[in-house]
Amino acid sequence: MSRTAIIVLAAWLITACGFQLRGEARLPAYMDRTFVAVADDSSVFVRELGLLLEANGITVVDAPDPESATLRIDSQNMWRQPLSVTGQARVREFLIVFEVDWRLENAAGEVALERATIRLTRDYSFDEGEILAAQREEEFLRDDLGRAMAEQLIRRLEALSGAGS
Repeated sequence: MSRTAIIVLAAWLITACGFQLRGEARLPAYMDRTFVAVADDSSVFVRELGLLLEANGITVVDAPDPESATLRIDSQNMWRQPLSVTGQARVREFLIVFEVDWRLENAAGEVALERATIRLTRDYSFDEGEILAAQREEEFLRDDLGRAMAEQLIRRLEALSGAGS
């Protein structure tokens, strides 16, 4: 098969599955400068959120100032719970839940969006014979949830912009 045919086939497969590049999000104008107030800034979620804000033309500032909006991440909690159990009372599947409570204030300190909660979940199978693989899968899913949460929050902020706020 020629190189051109492979490229055309790959392009066709990508478009056939619905893949499309995401454009820049239209965030509220008062967010041009934004301070992200969060207790723990070391999580994948917070790092990804900062990168997405910057990728969308937002200047993320290190401290609040009179010209910056404040995105408050009031809490970010992730936990695991059993999803299914065998007849021998052994867990076969787990559910990982990631929940973030957040709110947005404009530069004047006025509430632009009251406290909101986003909850995302992922499930995975657990095999006692493959504990290391299960641990790696859980770590991967936790990181994936952090990235997905940041994307979800950006989409919520974009919806706020579309509402005329």
